[in-house]
Amino acid sequence: MLTEDEIVDAVAQALTGLGLVASSQETGGGINCVVLVRNDGGEIVWGTADVTWGAAISDADGEYLSAIETTCPSDSQDISAIAEALFAPSVKNGAVVAQG
Repeated sequence: MLTEDEIVDAVAQALTGLGLVASSQETGGGINCVVLVRNDGGEIVWGTADVTWGAAISDADGEYLSAIETTCPSDSQDISAIAEALFAPSVKNGAVVAQG
């Protein structure tokens, strides 16, 4: 069984493998999130604070823009399924796709 930290790290690696610019970060209070860079310089910050994976989207100034919800359960241990669930909404909301 993976810990929440291990899941977040593995999901960030899986999204990077799918071509996104992704990392895992501690956002404070022991909360770890998957952070994606947006084309406008902002971020998409994915986490498991609710029953499903969700994200907050911010602009380059760190101002909150909107949120994304998925149907992917936050207690899932299936890294590929999580990465797949986060990929399309991330791209739709401006995540940087690595060139190459």
